Amino acid sequence: MDQKIRMGVLHGAIRNAGDFFIYESGKKLLENFLGSDFDFTYKLRTEQINGNFDGLIILGGPLISRKIHPQSKNIFKYIKKRDIPVFCFGLGISGEKFSSDENYFLDLGSIKFWKHVYEKTKLLSVRDKITYLLMRKLAIKAELTGDPALFNLETLEENKVDKEKNMNFYKINKIAVTIPNLSLSIYSLKDFLLTTYFLFLLKMKFNKKDIGLFFQHGYSNLPTRIMKKLANMIGIKTYDLSGKSLDSSPEFYKYDVHIGTRLHSHIYFLTLNKPSFLLSVDNRTGAFLKTIKTPAENYANSGIKNLVNMLKRKIEENNFNEFDKVSDEISKLYAVMKNFLNKIVLFYSKKGEAL
Repeated sequence: MDQKIRMGVLHGAIRNAGDFFIYESGKKLLENFLGSDFDFTYKLRTEQINGNFDGLIILGGPLISRKIHPQSKNIFKYIKKRDIPVFCFGLGISGEKFSSDENYFLDLGSIKFWKHVYEKTKLLSVRDKITYLLMRKLAIKAELTGDPALFNLETLEENKVDKEKNMNFYKINKIAVTIPNLSLSIYSLKDFLLTTYFLFLLKMKFNKKDIGLFFQHGYSNLPTRIMKKLANMIGIKTYDLSGKSLDSSPEFYKYDVHIGTRLHSHIYFLTLNKPSFLLSVDNRTGAFLKTIKTPAENYANSGIKNLVNMLKRKIEENNFNEFDKVSDEISKLYAVMKNFLNKIVLFYSKKGEAL
């Protein structure tokens, strides 16, 4: 390629530290593998898309929804007037409930959008097995690359992960905790009560440990501010991670184990080869667990109790062997991801040859 390809990268990082983690991880991957041939412009997909691009990359997040997502409408408005390639990198389904693969999509708008996007390049990658199967139902041959946030280039490229290493050497002194993003909605009352139970149980079981509660969305409303005060009252430290990537927080990095509901906090600890115990709240977390299996329970009274007790037992036994194969699973997805990104380069190489 004699001239760099002008590529618009559409991301969803607004406030949530998990979204920033996807964005920053995806940015590193794109610039590492495509940087010599492409000039990237990063844009929020919540805003009107302007600019003259040679192609678009839709980067990460749970954008594949049952009804067409407002961000998808924004993208559709831009691309239906322009005959440019569109690539999807590491997308997932939303957290909405559904009973079977056959009735996931509720409107033609969502189906039409994803089929239109796929036909532009035939290069669409997803982050989990459930999304992969749903796309196949639409005759979209998606590739399972995993979530962009799974790939720590320093570890993977420099082969720093010892494949024979297990987690039995860990001494757990600091426990990182994450919770759902609470709201003023009546539907959030159940999560508020569950979270209160979760924090008090953790404090009771791990009174001598350093417990830190990390808010990925910050203290954005009254329920989260109340939860922050409750946590502080019982001796749990609190941290605001909003507006920045999870991997940019030195405090978060210092914790030894994670337990909680936030998918990308879970992913972050796995990339560090640290144990993480996930409380599943919706289909986003459920879909990940189908892809990389780790200890998990549903976010309910019994599930919280079971997972907290499991963590206590694991710490006492100093045995975290359930995580031994996680780095291998990430490495397998990494190989698929690299191949997918190479296909983007090849797509433009073939296009240039045709001209």
